[in-house]
Amino acid sequence: MKTNTIEILIISLITSLFIYFRTIDYYKSIPRKNIYSVIGVGIWIYLVIKISPWFIIVGLVILNIFGVKHENSYLEYDN
Repeated sequence: MKTNTIEILIISLITSLFIYFRTIDYYKSIPRKNIYSVIGVGIWIYLVIKISPWFIIVGLVILNIFGVKHENSYLEYDN
């Protein structure tokens, strides 16, 4: 396997683990109709596509740290 393929598989696994064990709903944690959110997500997508797929994980970490936490989320009740 090429190094790039292995790197993509590792990133996919880590990202999948983030999604599986998430404590926030990522879509709900980003404010709607907010220009700063749009710019931030746009930059994030650019970094992932142009620079490195590792920015997927960086973005998920940032969302977990700074994302809006919603009380009584349906995620709290899922097992």
